[in-house]
Amino acid sequence: MLTAADSVLSSHGAAASLDEIARLAGVGNATLYRHFPTRARPIEAVYEQRIGELCDSARDLSAAPDPGAALTTWLRAVAAHVATSRLLREAFLADHPGPADVEPPQATAWHEALYEAAAPLLSRAQDAGAARPDIGIAELLMFLTAATRTAPQSADRAVELLMEGVLPRSVPAA
Repeated sequence: MLTAADSVLSSHGAAASLDEIARLAGVGNATLYRHFPTRARPIEAVYEQRIGELCDSARDLSAAPDPGAALTTWLRAVAAHVATSRLLREAFLADHPGPADVEPPQATAWHEALYEAAAPLLSRAQDAGAARPDIGIAELLMFLTAATRTAPQSADRAVELLMEGVLPRSVPAA
């Protein structure tokens, strides 16, 4: 059901039909509603799964032999997530109305989970000299998310340009 929910929500966003999710999953509406009693639940479950996968990936990549390449690989995965989650994000926000400048609590928890999982990845890259020491994971993800949301079709380019700014700067000889 989660795969069907991901597919339908990613394709239709806030206009997604719960009946379509049930049909695609090959289950009856009652089964769907037992697992997802509110419209918000399948959206949150899909997001939870995607964020969990990104966190697992960050932890796995933290042991990679090349910390700079590992960080870049993970940032590409995050960029792909942001680029492909536009309609899912809209559906989530539609079900969690609130002040425009206040993030829903669940989104805050997801961001904190990403920061916690990715901080060691960035730290290893910084220790290896593959990333500037003056950038934090929240700042890095903020820039990546902004660039990717602006031009989702250019997510790889956004990572490439971001990494140019993340790489340590060489100090000219005096």
